[in-house]
Amino acid sequence: MRAPVSSKQPISRSLLLALSSLLLAACTTTGTGSISPAQTDSVWVQPTPQFRRKLLEQADRVPYIQRTEEMVEVIRFFVQARESAYDLLLGMAASSNSKVVGTALAALGETRDERLAPYVAALELRAEGGRQLQYERARCLVKLGDWAELPVLVSGLRDDELWYRALCAKALRDATHLSQGFDPAGDEEEREVAAQAWEAWLVARETDLY
Repeated sequence: MRAPVSSKQPISRSLLLALSSLLLAACTTTGTGSISPAQTDSVWVQPTPQFRRKLLEQADRVPYIQRTEEMVEVIRFFVQARESAYDLLLGMAASSNSKVVGTALAALGETRDERLAPYVAALELRAEGGRQLQYERARCLVKLGDWAELPVLVSGLRDDELWYRALCAKALRDATHLSQGFDPAGDEEEREVAAQAWEAWLVARETDLY
């Protein structure tokens, strides 16, 4: 089992970038969107009733948060809670509220607990978040050691919005330690060349695997 996360551990730049995107895209969203309660047959360690109330209090804050610093605080709380927060976070990720979903995926990814990967991969994203939530789930899975959705991040390199291109490029670089020369703010033709290089890398990697 991994050691508990220090309360002073800095939040990664990629997470701050994702959170800023999340807040900008969902700044008017309210309501939790039917967060699922913890399951009695859960495979995860369960919180005490008192701590479960604290977890739910933090979850209830999420739809109304407008400042990145507050969101970082909530995510850090969930990450420090470790396994006792997993059921709640997975329930939040199945919410119909895009801000709740994005926050849950960000927290799940930051745990770096590879056991979560199949549960995140099996999630049906019900919220109306479009490509943003697809990118966020792909980022989460990569952090959990599952590279199956790397193609989603590569597709994000062609996104019309600089913000999402930067988010996907950062996730790919963090996971693979490669950049393929991609600059999210670069010339469109140069970006396309780099995106094609990433696609070629994916094909070569798949060939090596099989």
